[in-house]
Amino acid sequence: MWAGAYVVVASILWSTIGIATMYSSDIILMLFTRTIIIAAVSSSIFRSKSRASLVSGLVLGTLFISYVASVALTGVGPAAYLLYTAPLWSTLIALKYGEKINKLTLLGMSLILVSVFLMGLDSLLNNTINMYGLFLGLLTGFIYGSYISLVRYFSARGYDKEVSWGAMPYSLIPVAPLTLLYLTPTHKFTSANIYNSVIAGSYLAIFCTLIPYRLFAKGARHLKASTSSVIASIEPVFASLWDYVIFGRIPTELLLLAYVLMTSALILVSTEK
Repeated sequence: MWAGAYVVVASILWSTIGIATMYSSDIILMLFTRTIIIAAVSSSIFRSKSRASLVSGLVLGTLFISYVASVALTGVGPAAYLLYTAPLWSTLIALKYGEKINKLTLLGMSLILVSVFLMGLDSLLNNTINMYGLFLGLLTGFIYGSYISLVRYFSARGYDKEVSWGAMPYSLIPVAPLTLLYLTPTHKFTSANIYNSVIAGSYLAIFCTLIPYRLFAKGARHLKASTSSVIASIEPVFASLWDYVIFGRIPTELLLLAYVLMTSALILVSTEK
């Protein structure tokens, strides 16, 4: 089976992150719930004290925090597409590992970056994003690109479990202190807030973390970092579909063009041998 199929399924699951986040009443509690569940489950399946697990887990936890903050500042849509500047960063980082870029991958990356530009232009024209949100979104893309490169680097050396199951407990290292700072004695909870946040966090833990990150690691083991990141960029395409089906939001012409370019990029890189 084509290794990219694992990345496609992972991306479809990741595309529901925004929906779950919107249903959460307390994003920090949701984030902590997500992280504590994946740490507990992954520890029962596979434990690792390797450098691969530690480094990947730290980056993963930072990505969780950054993406939630990006969603809070820019909204689900802008946060999702700014995340997909990742192909640029992951490819640049992977060059240090000796990877080479072929013409199809380069073209796919170019299509992704053009689509991100179109999405950004659309948001700026409609005043839906600010400079702080733009910076944080780009930073999240860099963190995501770094994670992709790490997964590829270690998975290619046989450490795919270490950077998936083994890494997840270490994501608590950056998340736990943030939670403690946020959940002060004066912080007010309601039963509805707790219920919605725990349910959303549990969904994110299982269907947006445990399953897709394992699938992504399996696929990335046989793909270049740049190829993996381009394939994964179909996530915002599916996110826009859920946005339309569930919330009735119709994308603009610029956004539709961007989605077409992203889908074209997937088709291009899927032909790579």
